[in-house]
Amino acid sequence: MRHIKLAWLVALSLLMGLIPSQANAQAACTGTFVNPMTDICWSCIFPMTIGSVPIIPGSLPDTRNPVSPISFCPKPPPIFMQIGLNIGYWEPDTLVDVTRVPYCMVNMGMKLDMSNSPQIGGRVTSRDNDASDGAFYHGHWYKYPVIYWLQIMQSAACMATDNFDIAYLT
Repeated sequence: MRHIKLAWLVALSLLMGLIPSQANAQAACTGTFVNPMTDICWSCIFPMTIGSVPIIPGSLPDTRNPVSPISFCPKPPPIFMQIGLNIGYWEPDTLVDVTRVPYCMVNMGMKLDMSNSPQIGGRVTSRDNDASDGAFYHGHWYKYPVIYWLQIMQSAACMATDNFDIAYLT
């Protein structure tokens, strides 16, 4: 009888030891989606140019822009080519998050359920929480074309029209 009580006590202790680590794993995978109005540095898109002519100055360095303000953009048939404007600006179009928790999408505030994840790569070398006993991180690269979504630029003839996408997971 005494051995049964001891076995139950050991099993209960092991079970209680797992509960905080699960709570830490859930706590480490929190976040909110980027608010396009308040979480983006809108002054960082400047300087803005049309062709090589500066329209709005900015504090950031500018890249070399085409001399002509007119451009020709390839389009699918039957149009083939479309006339557009060469508008130069810094576009916030990518999000990156880094986490220690596998499949934790911090910018989306959720964790993907990958039930076979320990079996996919052989051995498990990742961390389940934000413990500082290693340097194993996961990075996620999102396509986030906020200028196109908000329709800020009116000359959309040659504008990239991508959608939100998870482009890369490590």
